[in-house]
Amino acid sequence: MYKLIICALIFSGILFMFLSIKKFRDNTSLMKEFYIDDSLIKPRAFTFHRSLLFLFLIGYILTLGFYIFDIHFASDLVTAFIFFFGAVFVFIENNLHKNIVSSIKRNYDKTIQISSALEEEREKLLSLNRKLTQTEDVTIFALAYQAELRDTITGNHIARTAKYVELLTQKLMEDSKYKDYVTPEYKVEIVKSAPLHDIGKVAIPDKILQKEGAYTDDEFDIMKRHCEFGADIIKRAMQKLNFRSFLQIAEQLALSHHEKWDGSGYPMGMSGDDIPLSGRIMAVADVYDALRTKRQYKDAFTHDQSCRIIIKDSGTHFDPEVVSAFKKLSDQFEKISIDFGDGA
Repeated sequence: MYKLIICALIFSGILFMFLSIKKFRDNTSLMKEFYIDDSLIKPRAFTFHRSLLFLFLIGYILTLGFYIFDIHFASDLVTAFIFFFGAVFVFIENNLHKNIVSSIKRNYDKTIQISSALEEEREKLLSLNRKLTQTEDVTIFALAYQAELRDTITGNHIARTAKYVELLTQKLMEDSKYKDYVTPEYKVEIVKSAPLHDIGKVAIPDKILQKEGAYTDDEFDIMKRHCEFGADIIKRAMQKLNFRSFLQIAEQLALSHHEKWDGSGYPMGMSGDDIPLSGRIMAVADVYDALRTKRQYKDAFTHDQSCRIIIKDSGTHFDPEVVSAFKKLSDQFEKISIDFGDGA
């Protein structure tokens, strides 16, 4: 019984040694892929390590045979060699582990250095992007201000309408049938585009743009063309780009902000959902501001009067969904109209 137990233990060792050799081959392949060209990982050490595994396997097999056939001297000699090479094996394995850990640390240090350098570059790029965005916003404002500067009656019109557009777009994004369409990116683009809605006024003669009093029919026909002029200016700018830009929304907005829900607007006579949403949003912002400010043909209306007019024209001039958002924001509209009044 005693001999059977010893034989079973030795045989089990042989099986585990077979599995260890297979596992060692798998690990060696993996480490060579991971530590490719690493000077700390020595191929000779792996070869010697593998050779020792085979020696152990042979030693276990011989020991089992000698023990079964009672060849004690040979069995003792093989056992002694196994003990000796076992110590050598442990030494080599510890050395390999040390080299592997050293390699991991060295590569980790390099990774940290690279990560730190990449983070610095990322911060530089973010800073550059912020500067480019600010430059873009200032350029847009400067372009829009050219038209506003000539149309001396409109004052801070572009600043106020941009804020109205931002309020309306945020509300539509949160609670409306357009919430799946109005994404955060769309909001950024339409707010950035809003100051350009009247850019076409740069093509309107001063004698019409700065006229005191009501327009004649011919003068109004010329004035209405600022929508087409604005869209053409923006379209020509887009042709210089080879990527999608917020100017696509700016072009829509410039062309369609005087269209009406019932189709009676200009310049295209579009109606309902055929009018770009950007134009429908801009229409409410633009008309509210026109009502609240003094123009050559009228005095300024009160906030309540302006709200009543816009609500009354829901479904005729304006998209009912946009008017619904406006009603929820009317107090904020009034505050903007006061804070950014022409005397501010």
